[in-house]
Amino acid sequence: MALAWLLIWLAAGHASGDSIVALLRFWGFGITLPGTILWRLASPFRHNLIEDFAAGSLVGVSVLLLVYMAVAPLGLQQWAWLWAAPVLMVAVSVPSWRRRCLSRVERPVSPLAAWLIAGACALPIYAVGRYRNLVPAPYTDARSNSPDMAFHQALSASAKYDVPLQAPYLQGEKMDYHYFWHQFTAATSWASGVDLTDLVYTIGWIPLLLAGCALIFALTDRIAPGSRWAGPLAIAVAGIGGTVNAYPNVNLPAESLTNYVWGSPTQNLGGGLITLLALIGVDLLRGRSAPGSWVLFVLISVAASGSKATVIPLIICGFGLVVFIRIFYRKFAAGALVLIGVLGAIFLGAIVVVFGNHSSGLAVRPWVTFAKIGIYPLVAKPVGWGEYDHGAMWISGITSCLGLLLGAAGLLVLTGTTARWFRDPGMIFGVGIAIAGLGGMLLTDQPGTSQMYFHRTAVPVIAALAAAGAWMLVFWFADKRSGIAVLASVLGGAGATAAARAIVKAHPSDGRPFLRPDGTLTGLVTPWLWTVGLLAAVAVIVTALWKLARRRGRPTRIAMASFVLAGMGAGLLLPIQAMANYREVTLPPLTDKYPLGPSITQTAAAHWIRDHTAPGDLIATNAHCAMKNASGCDVRHFWISALTERHVLVEGWGYTNTINDLVASTGRSPNGLPFWDEQKQEDNDRAFASPTRDNLRLLRTKYGVRWLYADPSQTAVSQNLSTFATLRYQAPDALVFELP
Repeated sequence: MALAWLLIWLAAGHASGDSIVALLRFWGFGITLPGTILWRLASPFRHNLIEDFAAGSLVGVSVLLLVYMAVAPLGLQQWAWLWAAPVLMVAVSVPSWRRRCLSRVERPVSPLAAWLIAGACALPIYAVGRYRNLVPAPYTDARSNSPDMAFHQALSASAKYDVPLQAPYLQGEKMDYHYFWHQFTAATSWASGVDLTDLVYTIGWIPLLLAGCALIFALTDRIAPGSRWAGPLAIAVAGIGGTVNAYPNVNLPAESLTNYVWGSPTQNLGGGLITLLALIGVDLLRGRSAPGSWVLFVLISVAASGSKATVIPLIICGFGLVVFIRIFYRKFAAGALVLIGVLGAIFLGAIVVVFGNHSSGLAVRPWVTFAKIGIYPLVAKPVGWGEYDHGAMWISGITSCLGLLLGAAGLLVLTGTTARWFRDPGMIFGVGIAIAGLGGMLLTDQPGTSQMYFHRTAVPVIAALAAAGAWMLVFWFADKRSGIAVLASVLGGAGATAAARAIVKAHPSDGRPFLRPDGTLTGLVTPWLWTVGLLAAVAVIVTALWKLARRRGRPTRIAMASFVLAGMGAGLLLPIQAMANYREVTLPPLTDKYPLGPSITQTAAAHWIRDHTAPGDLIATNAHCAMKNASGCDVRHFWISALTERHVLVEGWGYTNTINDLVASTGRSPNGLPFWDEQKQEDNDRAFASPTRDNLRLLRTKYGVRWLYADPSQTAVSQNLSTFATLRYQAPDALVFELP
């Protein structure tokens, strides 16, 4: 109940009560309830209600988006939600199915574990939701603009009407992309009546993140059964932690869910689905499944294949490691091999149908990732264009990986207990996913460092494995009070990191970033020595107190477990400090030279077009730059198509297939490349700068434009435009014309 009130409070920050109620009603009865029925019918076991509802929610999401895409070509998008009706009717009318759906759980969650799980799930949701509520509401302040989120809203608008999906901000450009989240969002909008802005920006991300976090607990429970603290710890590590940063004045890559689930809603869905696939995959490999489990696994795999491009390759690698390891035990993992074949076929189908054989610039470039993240800019010496300082890349890689390894220190246990878990195909499967996630990040490169999503997709599984590794050590204590040592170690690790950062900060020579004028480096090692040393001190103190209290366990095992848990606790420090220091966001003054996003009056003009035009009407605009700066025009201008839910002749051209191909061939920044069809842009812009009857007739007859959205803050708009077109809506910074 406390978690529910937190969610409602956060949702109410920028969304209306009607939208919140409508979304909750649809998620409860149109997604979670029928999905839970399918989950219970497919699964032979009843573990606990948290798992049932979380897995059922994502099963419902998967079925809804697949049904939506099946009926969209028939023009039945508004009725895709009706898939739930036959499921509910059959579950009620068939006695055997009704008994299976209403059967009691086998291992109910204890009250303490339930509170820990709720608290752990609240951390990432609060971290994202509270911060979003401290910035202006979407599309109300021109200084607060997220082009990437407007991009996702524009694609969701296309998903409401277009088959196949288009880039609506650039008429005629087909969108080859992992767009299943946009189909799901469009289906939710049709079914619930909630506006796309609320679904994309304010409340749509919350149920997905909550279900994904709860599934991390379920996955951890599979590999650390019966633990009350391992699942909540895994949620916390994946949700807000996972990285230890020893440098007070430098940010190492933070790979927790908090850092990308809002800004990458496709990852929010993909992260939940890979956790569900990992959960079912563990059961399939262990032989704890029914025929329905195999069917459900394939169905969710199809949904995941277009939700995030990284999901299916990681799952295939997990099964591949199972096949490889089982060979050494003279066993043939036939089930894993069959699933590799099925998943391979699904992924190849997605490459053709969803991604249109486009790689989006993905290329094999080992280790280049560390020239784009971490402390590389602070330690690299000047080199030529297109070259890298390889020594600086190694430093960046070592420090980044050290921070990630300490934050998920339970993984260290797995390297020393291979004889134990090599015999468990479920554990091997999870380790394979984790290795593939890290390997994909290290071996590839993509514009915008999107190769990071290989690792990010694996983060829930990595966190579950890390918590399970810590549980293995604590389990050896065989002490009923071991949870006290766990709590002391986690809190001690956070305190030790705070102390280490304070010490380093008090000695600037040790913490100053890093390259001296004479080319030598300083301050790289000492912060880590302080951090690791104080974490080890925590382990020693916890071990001594534990033995003084005459508790069970060998001192070496206690110390090892305490150090591992302290490292995982250390990764939670900075996010919790950040949450504690959230303040109202102060935005810089807006200037004419640097337009960012729409004002509230421009938003109203776009909504007027949405409410007074037909879905097939085409708009032209003079607005192409999301931001103007010294380097030129940032072409990620998407909010007109997002808010009008209509196609625009030429708005922006970022994040298109053509731009991705140009970036792959030229290596230039994707956000500043000029539009490749100069004639089309010239015809478009001339209608606003120097309109004539012939100019506007060309737009109407050649391109099919019906409406003009003029933004005087972008370029000068001729006063003669009203002579040749009908002014239908006027605001200080937005004019809407209808062409005759």
